Amino acid sequence: MTGNDIVDKFTAAAESNWKRKGFLEKLFTGQEQQLIGEASIPEDMLWRLWTMKESAYKIYTRQFGGRFFAPHKINCTILSNTSGCVTLNTINYQTITRSTKNYIYSMARLDKNAQQAFLNCCFRLPQWTYAKQQAFIYDNIINQYAVFTGTIKNGLSLKKDKDGIPFLSCQGDMSVIPVSITHHGHFAAFTIY
Repeated sequence: MTGNDIVDKFTAAAESNWKRKGFLEKLFTGQEQQLIGEASIPEDMLWRLWTMKESAYKIYTRQFGGRFFAPHKINCTILSNTSGCVTLNTINYQTITRSTKNYIYSMARLDKNAQQAFLNCCFRLPQWTYAKQQAFIYDNIINQYAVFTGTIKNGLSLKKDKDGIPFLSCQGDMSVIPVSITHHGHFAAFTIY
């Protein structure tokens, strides 16, 4: 299983007042706050940690069900410029983060699945309405998966379970293919495993 999250740096800068009183304390552990405070670009570290937390959270909720808001229970460790580890209720998730001038994107996987193949794609969104952007994202997922697997595109559809967690479905096939989708500002990404 994979999970992912993206933050558009320009949208975040315009919409988030992360320096306001209580913001960091509400979302990050003391150790994570220290990483943010000591970083050469604090905003980048903040959004890296946030995307790591969100990526792991998506896997965890897919594994165990139920949604919750408890960011202090999700602990991030930075291992290198791109890799990290997130621990949630004694489960470790391996993360990879890509930071560009426009966005910060993290993807998480269970440690035991680190070597298994998956499809991962990040792209710019057209500046349409939300509904049109969502359709664009869904079409992109279906097209990429069809090319990746050689599956006939017309038989694929993207659905959500009772908890709103997305999956790919193949017409006439009972298998459920997990998909993690993220979008923020001008960017979107997905992973399929």
